[in-house]
Amino acid sequence: MTEKKQRSSLRIVGIAVVAVLVAIVVFSSYAIVPPGHRGVVVMLGRVERTALGEGFHLVLPPVARQVIPIDVRTKKLEVISEAASRDLQTIQVSGVLNYHLEPVAVGQLYQEVGTDYESIIIVPALQEAIKAATAQFRIDDILKERAVLKGIIQDGLRERLAASYIIVDQFSLANVEFSAEFDRAIEQKQVAEQTALQKQYELQSAEKEVEIALARAEGEKQAAIIAAEGRAEARRLEAIAEAEALRIIAAEIQGNEDLIQYQWATQLAPGVSTIMLPSDQGIIMDASSLAGN
Repeated sequence: MTEKKQRSSLRIVGIAVVAVLVAIVVFSSYAIVPPGHRGVVVMLGRVERTALGEGFHLVLPPVARQVIPIDVRTKKLEVISEAASRDLQTIQVSGVLNYHLEPVAVGQLYQEVGTDYESIIIVPALQEAIKAATAQFRIDDILKERAVLKGIIQDGLRERLAASYIIVDQFSLANVEFSAEFDRAIEQKQVAEQTALQKQYELQSAEKEVEIALARAEGEKQAAIIAAEGRAEARRLEAIAEAEALRIIAAEIQGNEDLIQYQWATQLAPGVSTIMLPSDQGIIMDASSLAGN
């Protein structure tokens, strides 16, 4: 009876051990790949080429095969790079890179680089692309050609990172800063340009005032000429009228003794309206002599 109990106990222990082993096998033979990830399978230290997609997967044999999740979603990387322009001016470029891993090639990337691909591959490539691009532009053209500069950096990054199974979604230029010396030079240049514009404005104003003064003087001159010509014409017409009047008077006076006496009397004194003279007295000359002449 005792031996029978011992066998029963051993059987129960054996079943329990088998159950535990089965549980270990079951719980260690599956893997769940999270959303936006791929599972890189490592079989006894060897990376398998085929990556697992999202979801539940059986991994057999267990323990011998391990699944390493790799994120293939779009990531953002910000970097600040010291670079130089074509004319050897120092600049600081801040850039933002959006990228993701090529899902079907995460096994190769893990095998060749590992999980620290960002600091090993992407950051150096980004620094190199920025420096290579800024070296093509003069310092004065970098801001004006910002879009072109951004395109050159983005194209260079795509070419460099594609060989490492990394896809560039977009690169953006966040900021471009110049050295303190260049900023001072720009400020001095702007001040000089403002001063030159002010001087030019003052010169144009002075020239305009001179033009106005000349125009005013010319107008006054023309007005004076016209006024003088008017006065001369008036004098001429007046002289013609006086000459005509004298001719008529002379024609009327000639041979008219009474009219001569009247004119002689009126011309003696403006305040004398009447003068009485003896008929036989000649003061200066008589009317007969004037009429005769």
